[in-house]
Amino acid sequence: MLAWTTSATIIGAGAEEFTFDLHIERGRVSENMSVIRVKQGDIVRLQWSTDRSIILHLHGYDIERKIEPGAIGVMEFTAHATGRFPVEVHGSPEAGGHPHGDAPLVRIEVYP
Repeated sequence: MLAWTTSATIIGAGAEEFTFDLHIERGRVSENMSVIRVKQGDIVRLQWSTDRSIILHLHGYDIERKIEPGAIGVMEFTAHATGRFPVEVHGSPEAGGHPHGDAPLVRIEVYP
């Protein structure tokens, strides 16, 4: 159902740069990608592909991207805040906006 890859590069002072390739199919990602763990100071790049138009929001870092089929949508950030941060699907403004309540697609866990 899903092929995913992860790559890491050491960038100094113990921080690393990670790239995660995530594919959303029928509103879900692979179970083995439901939690992504990184350390504070790491640079994180989430590269999304999807089978339908979707708006994603990374809470805590306040990053929102519209992802379209056939294209790669990127969320990139430095993991400065520690904790657990969900990536959730947001509805389009036409569909009523900003629903929450469904389980997040992915949780990003940032450790000190």
